[in-house]
Amino acid sequence: MGIEQICQTISNYFERIRTPFPQLSRILLVCSMIRRPGLSTIQSVSNIVKDLNRLGIPTGPMPDGSPNLTVAFTFANTKEQHRALKFDASIQVGMQPGTMASVGYGANAGGPVTVISTNTTPSMGFGKMD
Repeated sequence: MGIEQICQTISNYFERIRTPFPQLSRILLVCSMIRRPGLSTIQSVSNIVKDLNRLGIPTGPMPDGSPNLTVAFTFANTKEQHRALKFDASIQVGMQPGTMASVGYGANAGGPVTVISTNTTPSMGFGKMD
């Protein structure tokens, strides 16, 4: 393998990497989170069944009259996925140094004291999905 092939292999590797999703404004992100309804098994199953119908996958009774278990399977699968996301998932985040600010108030012999600080090391955060 020559230098040219090595360079082409490396270039091809980096072309396959997806670019990250653009960062949203934090205030827009926080405000939009308040309006989200949360996970709904019934809503998700309804959306999946609509897509199955659009794809031509039957969701009604089978031609011989027997019940079609596709919707029941979809419900059971989606229900477990939502249960796992709500109760088992742990969302872990990291914050860059200098991205979190805090204000503290206190007093000493000289009077009131206000302390303003920022994180100087990478910080951790944990969350839950609803």
